[in-house]
Amino acid sequence: MAQTRWNTLVPLGLITLTAAGTTVSLAVNCGPLQGQTGGTQASPPVSGQALRQLILTNTAATGIAYLLPRGQTAAANPGNAFCAIMPGQTVYIPNGQPFENGLLPENYVLDCSAACTVYGCGVLS
Repeated sequence: MAQTRWNTLVPLGLITLTAAGTTVSLAVNCGPLQGQTGGTQASPPVSGQALRQLILTNTAATGIAYLLPRGQTAAANPGNAFCAIMPGQTVYIPNGQPFENGLLPENYVLDCSAACTVYGCGVLS
């Protein structure tokens, strides 16, 4: 399936975290954005798109969501958490000037202290 291209915002959608230690990739809904190789004339390869900013909202009444590098968990690697998203809170990463080179959602995961849901999007430009 050909990857959808976005001009300004990449919807990360609803990310459901079921239990502590069970991480979910930020790319679970949008797919990897590092691009695709190969392809056909009908479905050509797509170049990579790095996000310059993340906007994440924890919609749960309880449960803290943690943003971590891929392969990490909040319990095993608390020092590697980029942020804790409290229930009902929205975070902007970075807050202010967007990252110049950007970040790829497939390199980051969400973990939680208790089941929660997070909505998000990424800014391309």
